[in-house]
Amino acid sequence: MNTWKSLRLGWLVLMVVSASGVVSGADEPFLGAYIHLPSWFRGKSDEADRERAIMDNLDRFRESGLRVLIPFVTTTRGEAYYPSELVPDKPWGRWDPLAIMVREARKRGLQVYPTMCVLACGDKKPAGVLRAHPDWALRDKAGEPMGFISSGHPEARKWVVAVLTEIATKYHPDGILLDYCRYPGSEAQMDPVAQAAFEASHPAEQLPRGGSAYKEEFRKYKRDCLTELVGQISGALRALKPRPRIAAYMWGAQELKGTRDWKTWAGRGYLDMLNLTGYAYREQFGEDYLKKLDDRFRDAAAVLKELGNPVEFTICVGISTSHGKIREAREVEDYLQIGKRHGVQGASIFTWETLQPYLPEVKKAGYLEKFAAGLQRRQGR
Repeated sequence: MNTWKSLRLGWLVLMVVSASGVVSGADEPFLGAYIHLPSWFRGKSDEADRERAIMDNLDRFRESGLRVLIPFVTTTRGEAYYPSELVPDKPWGRWDPLAIMVREARKRGLQVYPTMCVLACGDKKPAGVLRAHPDWALRDKAGEPMGFISSGHPEARKWVVAVLTEIATKYHPDGILLDYCRYPGSEAQMDPVAQAAFEASHPAEQLPRGGSAYKEEFRKYKRDCLTELVGQISGALRALKPRPRIAAYMWGAQELKGTRDWKTWAGRGYLDMLNLTGYAYREQFGEDYLKKLDDRFRDAAAVLKELGNPVEFTICVGISTSHGKIREAREVEDYLQIGKRHGVQGASIFTWETLQPYLPEVKKAGYLEKFAAGLQRRQGR
């Protein structure tokens, strides 16, 4: 038996199944890939053909050596890729590709971490639930609704928490990953309710509008609204039995100067895992791109070290993104080893689909195996 098969068999042996039937990992490292579900059955109109396509893809996924599926189950357009009772736009109606994936993944010893695009809902213009509730939307400079849900509106927060609870109770996943749990840049205004609350608590005669002091207080307010939302999400999901692990995608230590305070989220025990972007490319930084990545992971690791808690630290390797793309398979190892040098306990690939041209060489060279060697998973709270 070759070393690759031995590694895969070892991971399967370490799998344990809880009384609920949910497959959960023991001490093996987190190795997963983000998945755009439609790509697994695109062009197949028959439901039976779609289901077979999902199973075929799962077999290939298992053979890759990856073991955690990270499917997007809501989109930045405000759609749900499952038959949600709460999200209005559902491309496949009552057909449920996520249920098929979860069922078949368990048979194959794979974990599932559904990913929700938490606040993105249409980008520039409101879509999805924001068409019925434009009052929940952030505002642009002109005061017009944006395609982003406000973390400051009480009813909007309840809806977000309800959708995540729906996913958790319907599918009992191993974990849930929060993506787009942020603001679209620094200029967005809050929804009218949250904006009015801020203005009332910061009278103009005490805090002149447009000045640096006003901008700093508003930044803190937006940060606190987002932290409150994450706290509510955590409270709801941790109350479930079985409860899923909670992960969040983040961009780095520089965010802590802005509105996404993932240090506080981790410190308060809201999260079990942080998935730090490994997006750094020649297109962005020239030949210094790996140094930029090294600096990012060094800074994030230093922040996490201050916490002294068991939050899991993982790297997200971007194969082809809007920021750039890798040029050859060996670059996957470059990214993974930088993460490993700074203490990550696992990795995700963005995305499974864009990995395919490089996968044969990645497997042949054993890049995932080298990365996983010696890693011990940190289970979190």
